[in-house]
Amino acid sequence: MHKKAKLLDDLIDVYKETKGTSFVPMADLEKTVMEAFPDVVLVNYGFHKLVFHLRHKSHELALKIGRSQAIEFDHTVYKQLPANLRQVYFARVFWHTKYCLLQEYGVEAEATAEAVEQVRAVAGKYGILDITCDNIRSVNGNLKIVDATIAPPGLFKLWKTADVIKLRLPEPVRKAIRKSRMLMTAKGR
Repeated sequence: MHKKAKLLDDLIDVYKETKGTSFVPMADLEKTVMEAFPDVVLVNYGFHKLVFHLRHKSHELALKIGRSQAIEFDHTVYKQLPANLRQVYFARVFWHTKYCLLQEYGVEAEATAEAVEQVRAVAGKYGILDITCDNIRSVNGNLKIVDATIAPPGLFKLWKTADVIKLRLPEPVRKAIRKSRMLMTAKGR
């Protein structure tokens, strides 16, 4: 998988150079990934990356592909937790390349409000935000973060307040906001 990811990196670089663009359009990127990894399933697309689900042996994995800044940011968020806590609270990142990152993905889990709050409290001590039921999954029977964000330096309190407000919105409203962001991203593909 790592060799294919490095090949994707090369293909993306060639595309950017020959087309004179800053990145590959998401629709083209999706097709290229599906050809390189025929067993993947697109599960999510965001503003800066696509997330594919794949199974390798008994592991549920996420292959995240996007702009180099987005991939490096995800890796930085992962490293934000100290090594002794990282494997406890965050889904393991196996490797990353310039445009790809392979991470444990786990399965959807019904996380209680108390369990989510415990994970949020630990992560919050290290500046990690945006931890909701949507980005916590069960990995080997343990609830782990699969996606989060770090507040920019000096803005942690402001971002934390916005994060708390967002969590207080009713679930249908949060889902509608998330879906509208996904639709806007899809239109911009």
